[in-house]
Amino acid sequence: MSDRTGELVTVSANENGVVEVAIARPEVRNALNETTALALNQALAAVATDERVRCVILRGEGSAFCAGADLSEFEKATSQPASERLEKLFLPALRSLMTMEKPVIAAVSGAAAGIGVSYVLASDMVVMGRSAYLKLAFINIGLIPDVGACWHLVRKLGHAQAFEMAALATPISGERCVALGLANRVVEDHQVLAEVRSLAQALVGQSPQALSATKRALREAAQRSLSDTMALEGELQDQCKASEDFQMRVAAFRQSRRK
Repeated sequence: MSDRTGELVTVSANENGVVEVAIARPEVRNALNETTALALNQALAAVATDERVRCVILRGEGSAFCAGADLSEFEKATSQPASERLEKLFLPALRSLMTMEKPVIAAVSGAAAGIGVSYVLASDMVVMGRSAYLKLAFINIGLIPDVGACWHLVRKLGHAQAFEMAALATPISGERCVALGLANRVVEDHQVLAEVRSLAQALVGQSPQALSATKRALREAAQRSLSDTMALEGELQDQCKASEDFQMRVAAFRQSRRK
């Protein structure tokens, strides 16, 4: 798989089923104009339904992950209700990230600001460079965090930390993100992509059905009660146990025990 969507979003794959989706507007730190946002929606929808894809890496070209929406364009669209514009431009990609059956790893170099933070929060794993940071800069222009950022942050951080990040537009460093549970690990800037690719290879070595079920169970646990979550876990466990992959892995495990 190799595709360039008007040079704004690139999609590339290796032979093991790892796909890299990259925002490619480095000259504006990957700020999203309408065309780029729609291209990202299309690219993520395609990899979400492609059975050959086992893991997705989301990244930005150049020195930044994503500096947010391109204000030079979006400030001209004040007549359209925000809910309609967000639904058209951003929510499809975010839904794809959270609901696709394969894991998504965000490779964050430099700034992830505004809507860029939402893409990071919607990913399953996050690796950040030493100089990378997350910043909700909405309040600086009189707006609030949107497209799910408030939902994610209050669950991950609690009200006090989430409020500070949003109300003061406080940049959160990679090391702080790890400490707060917003990222999995921080590495030197030049090692971000190599670290993410290594993680992706480790994930594709796992059972694809178990990975998908694990992602679903954890995503839905945030909204379900304990009893409902345990019921879903049992349902998904039965599906995993009925798979050929489970039988093969159990047989391999037993064989290794005999050696």
